[in-house]
Amino acid sequence: MAISDGYTESPVSVVPGPAMPAKSSGHGNLDGVLTLPTLAFTGERIVPGQVSESLFRAHEARYVFAGSFVKDKVVLDVACGTGIGTHYLLKVGARSCLGLDIDRAATDYARTAYGGCQFAQCDAMNLCVPDSSIDVVVSFETIEHLRDQLRFLSECHRVLRLGGILVCSTPNRTMSRWTRENIYHEHEFTVAEFTRALETLFVEVRLLGQKSTNRLLYASRGLLARALHRLQLLEIAKSLFYWNSPPLAVRTEFGGMPPDSDNDIQPYHATPLMQPNYVIAVARRSS
Repeated sequence: MAISDGYTESPVSVVPGPAMPAKSSGHGNLDGVLTLPTLAFTGERIVPGQVSESLFRAHEARYVFAGSFVKDKVVLDVACGTGIGTHYLLKVGARSCLGLDIDRAATDYARTAYGGCQFAQCDAMNLCVPDSSIDVVVSFETIEHLRDQLRFLSECHRVLRLGGILVCSTPNRTMSRWTRENIYHEHEFTVAEFTRALETLFVEVRLLGQKSTNRLLYASRGLLARALHRLQLLEIAKSLFYWNSPPLAVRTEFGGMPPDSDNDIQPYHATPLMQPNYVIAVARRSS
């Protein structure tokens, strides 16, 4: 079965599965005005208009980086969420883009908000895509949410054509261990663990880093925030010290903004004092 909305020239074949809806239930236009489905921000995915500008820019930077690999390619975005990144990859030259997410509400939102792409509900550990049908797989902040991370990487390997590229990212456990536990994360990787997992299936694994930070300062802030939260004093401290909530991002599309040095993606480099908060990997399927 192929899913197409009439915009994509070469729709990717999608294999029906138990996690995939029979048809879209997205909202249409009401009196010529686009009506988006309601999608609450839970902290698990980016929702335009409901996340801070800093978080929005961090995700945007990853998709802008991935955009350099997709020209004239068939692209799969695994755990696409609301589809904002999938749509960006199509805008910058992908031949076609398929976004998959396990959450039905997210894919309904994506179908309504971002035309030209295909979206389907699907489990990242059982991709509803034929073997060797994809040129580039993009998956940001996904692997740490899954119980069987090697199964996920194996599925990415399976759907890629020979020579195809995987671009994925994950939090750096060396840094995230100092912050409050993320209830949506099954396992966070150290850089060494992430590298070993990728090298079991892929070749030419290249690592990059994002948001490099002083480890001592980061750990101190994280421990203080955790202690205040445990004592139920965090909100009081915010009000006393005027720790204002960051402004919300109002944009609904990625791209078109000047480079953001705070979120630049650079070749991976770490020292005893400095570590990136996020690690991005680019890897190739060889066989």
